[in-house]
Amino acid sequence: MRLLAVDFDFFFPVPQSPQDPQADLFAWAHFETPYYLGEVWERRALAFLLRGLSLPRARGWEGFWERFAFAPGAVLYYADSNALAFHPEVREGVEEVVLFDAHHDAGYRPLGEEPACDDWMVFYARQGARLRVVYPPWRDPRGEPEPWVPLPRVQDTGGKVAGLFHRVFLCRSGAWVPPWADPDFFAFLEQAPLPKRPLEEVLPRPFHLETLQARVREERLGLWIMDALRGSG
Repeated sequence: MRLLAVDFDFFFPVPQSPQDPQADLFAWAHFETPYYLGEVWERRALAFLLRGLSLPRARGWEGFWERFAFAPGAVLYYADSNALAFHPEVREGVEEVVLFDAHHDAGYRPLGEEPACDDWMVFYARQGARLRVVYPPWRDPRGEPEPWVPLPRVQDTGGKVAGLFHRVFLCRSGAWVPPWADPDFFAFLEQAPLPKRPLEEVLPRPFHLETLQARVREERLGLWIMDALRGSG
């Protein structure tokens, strides 16, 4: 049984160099809590908008599924958290995992008793599965710590992926991917040519760009008034 696992953050490029002029805008903490899944993104969006920058977008997801061949009866499971890639319905009988992700998810800190979003690949290794990670072209594998288990890691070069996949797991990773990318995620999910089964509720998150843009205009007006008052003093 061969599992294709896809994290949507594969399609959300972030700066890889500290010298990148926008690197500080992406210096985000990542925790799978309600605050980091939702509320925090408004503040992060404002950091871009107040500087006159466009919000970063998901890229390269169109046509992705066409690169794969799926066995008859294959099913796509989906969730927000990658921890559910080791859900009993997903892991049953899996002998090989091919992960498309911006992170190897094979251990970054002491392991708990249950799989988490950053170490579930270790649990597959423990049950004897072969593992492989494919990073997006924008992500250098050398930028990550060594995984805790044997794990070939390569950058994606595009093109067809050899072999049949019998099962698919897709996660949104809402602590890494902002809510303004949710329409792309759901379009990506819809394009997958497989029956779909949710493992947890995954809904579009509230995000009101127009409200934030109005706040930006108010801030700029306030700054203009302050500058004008200082100039007349």
